[in-house]
Order: sequence, then C-alpha cells, then structure tokens
Amino acid sequence: MYIRALFLVVATWCVGATAHAAMKIADLRDRAAVIEYAAHVGDFRQLTQISDLLVEQTARGNLQKLVHYYSALAAYRAAEIDADVEYRVGVLLDRCVDQGKAALKLDPEFAEALALIGACHGLAAARQPLAAIVSGNFSARELKRALALAPENPRVQLLHAITLMRRYESPQRRAQAEESLGEALRLFDAFATMDDAESPQWGQEHAHLWMARLALANDDKVAARDHLEQALLIAPDFEMARVEFTSLGS
Repeated sequence: MYIRALFLVVATWCVGATAHAAMKIADLRDRAAVIEYAAHVGDFRQLTQISDLLVEQTARGNLQKLVHYYSALAAYRAAEIDADVEYRVGVLLDRCVDQGKAALKLDPEFAEALALIGACHGLAAARQPLAAIVSGNFSARELKRALALAPENPRVQLLHAITLMRRYESPQRRAQAEESLGEALRLFDAFATMDDAESPQWGQEHAHLWMARLALANDDKVAARDHLEQALLIAPDFEMARVEFTSLGS
C-alpha cells in the first residue's frame, strides 16, 4: 500500500489538466492513500496541496461528500503536523470545519464528517488559547452527536479519544479516552476484512499510537512498545510511531 502511495504522491500532481473532471471512486481512493502516506511521513506541503486540490474538485452523486471529507481530513492532518504556526493552523482548521460542513450538507447523517469537525474544533481549542472555550464547546457538541449517530464506527471513537487526550489531563477524561481507544481497536479488528469502496479506511495505526501514549502516561512501557510495534506493522512509514518506539530503547 505504501509503495503505491509513494508513486501516487508524484502521480497526483501530474493530473492538473484533469483536476476539474468529475472524480471517480478509484481517484478518490488514490487521494486517500496519498493523504495517509503524507501524514505518516510528516509531509505538510503535500497535505495542504491535496486539501487545496480537493476543495475545487467535483464528483458525481454520493462521492461529492467524500471529496469534501478528504479535503477536511488532509487539512486536519496538516494542522496536526504544523504545531508552531498559530495563524496557519487556524486557517487549516477553518478549512477542515468548512469542508466537513459541506460534506454534512450533502449527508446530515455522515457521522465521520461530524467527528472530524469535532476533532478540528478540539485541536483548535488545544492549540489556540483564545479560542479554547468556544472551540471546545463546538468540539464536545459535534463529537457527542457523532457518537450518538455511529457508536460502532472506529474512526468516530478514535477521534473522540484523541480529542479528549489533547484537551484534558484529568484521570477521568483519560479513562474515557482509553475506553474509546479500546473500542476503536475492537471495531477496527472486527471490520478488518471489510473493503467498502465508498467508506474511509484509515485509522487503525493511529489508534495504536495513541494507546501507546496512554500506556506511557501510566508508566507501562511494555504495553506502549506493543502498541507501537502494531502501528508500525500496519504502517511501516509511520514516522511518529517510529520515533516514539526508538525513544523507548531496548
């Protein structure tokens, strides 16, 4: 998958002449693979470029909501990487929310878009103190709605857990995050054989990364190492997991 994604990083930018043609499902899955590869290797520029490209992209029927969704996801991933530039992060998170809302306008029951909007508001609350109260309230509201709509969606559970961990340090919130992460991993395993062409597929390696961080917070290096190994088995190019695994030593 990741070798293919590497080639797609190049191929994506060779289609400028057809960028405004209606996107097909195969094209969209290619963009999704590029987004995850770029997130794994920390390629901020690639993520912002593909988010920009998708803003102007069109697709037929149900695929249009996914075009907006992946534009939002790419912006979210870029904002996660670019922690030090507050203005630019704000622009990216605004893009994430706007594109998520565009997806919801086409499908008000699209729980993954709701969860992504909530996660973007949560990241804004964590990174931008002046916006913490308003963004935090929006984040909690959208994630609650997403969980009510799709409690069996692993990415909804994952984004809920990540947002809790980013925003809070209390034992109660950490326990809630651990519960959601455990549920996300259970759901990823339960649906590992499913390959719905029109559903997002990302997330399992991220759940292992954040579970490792929880284990480290509980001073459990053995569990942390196990989860990081799992993350790297799923995504060998996941640089953040590799860095954290190396930091644990032998």
